[in-house]
Amino acid sequence: MVLFAIGLMAGVAIGMIIVGFLAIGAYDRGYTDALERRKAWRTELVARTVIGTRALTASRKAS
Repeated sequence: MVLFAIGLMAGVAIGMIIVGFLAIGAYDRGYTDALERRKAWRTELVARTVIGTRALTASRKAS
């Protein structure tokens, strides 16, 4: 019975360590993916702002 309890505790401990590493890896991959999406979003925002500013400047010169 004691051997079963020790084995059960060791199994739970090893399982928690494995799940912890998997959770950290998933968090890191998600963070990296979100950072890449943010960079793409920021680049598009800057491009749209520059185009809008140029169009506004051109319309002011035309008037």
